[in-house]
Amino acid sequence: MQFQIVAAAYDAARQYLHYTVSGEKGARRFTISSKVKCLKDPETPERLHMVVLLAITDHFNRPSPSGHPW
Repeated sequence: MQFQIVAAAYDAARQYLHYTVSGEKGARRFTISSKVKCLKDPETPERLHMVVLLAITDHFNRPSPSGHPW
């Protein structure tokens, strides 16, 4: 899976990281815009990348609404 973070913003008051990513998984292209709870600001690009990677990996591990695999 390859992806690029298009936008990311951390809301310190609510402790949420709002992000948008775009990339490829296999031969399919995807764009995901979502939020994830973070107890502290991912200050460095490496931490931001890891938080988003964990969030989209979890996203792809969930079954799709249609029941078909991603």
